[in-house]
Amino acid sequence: MKNRGVLIIAMAMMMVVAIFFVTSTIFAQVADHQKISSTQGGFTGALDPGDEFGWAPGNIGDLDGDGNTDIAVGTPFDDDGGSDTGAVWVLFLNSDGTVKTSQKISATQGSFSGPLDAGDEFGHSVAGLGDYDQDGIEDIAVGARLDDDGGTNTGAIWLLFLNTDGTVKAHQKISSTEGGFTGVINGGDGFGHGLGRLGDIDGDGVDDLAAATGHFMEPGIIWVLFMNPDHTVRDYQRISQGEGGFTGDIDADASWVMTWMHWVTLTVMGFSPPSSS
Repeated sequence: MKNRGVLIIAMAMMMVVAIFFVTSTIFAQVADHQKISSTQGGFTGALDPGDEFGWAPGNIGDLDGDGNTDIAVGTPFDDDGGSDTGAVWVLFLNSDGTVKTSQKISATQGSFSGPLDAGDEFGHSVAGLGDYDQDGIEDIAVGARLDDDGGTNTGAIWLLFLNTDGTVKAHQKISSTEGGFTGVINGGDGFGHGLGRLGDIDGDGVDDLAAATGHFMEPGIIWVLFMNPDHTVRDYQRISQGEGGFTGDIDADASWVMTWMHWVTLTVMGFSPPSSS
């Protein structure tokens, strides 16, 4: 029997999220699709030219408990609170991939009280965390790669603990000056360029995170963040060329390529591989 999953393709230049329903044959086949934009897919949120809605989509599980997967969409050049401050849209989906309702999280909306500044690019990356604070509600991590904690454009991560309506109940910032993180981040590093949920890799009962730094013409770094129960960072491991046991050869332009890959971001949601039997 074929399993049905969802493949989301975000095209930020066109401010579009395309949802493809795929079947788990050896090569995924598109069974259906749904476009979400300012004019299609039931989305009624206000988007402005240059917002780049769709820059970073993330699977956030069934936030409202209706049996359908919901998504968060990064819009890093939204101007709520200042030019390019950024925003995230939480989209509650119908089973056909259209938007039932939405909630914006920004410097001025969604009950988010964390200070954001113009140019932070909040929403440059988005990752679902599962129920991180164990209150029965899904949570998310959001990258603000040009946050200025500790230096110009050093970057930051925001952990957002959500209510079922997509508003923010609480938050934890992780940067060079907050959240217990002691790794060295330099000006221009763009910590939070990318994010990933790792699960509990060190077996201490707390899920861990991965965060990327990187900008034009530099190889980039992955930071594995070992988390405390209070959502601060207990320890970390830096992975880059020649560090953290990584022996691969990364060219200086690799980050350049990965940066442009953000124009077309692929996120696989709920897709099960075929059985080997």
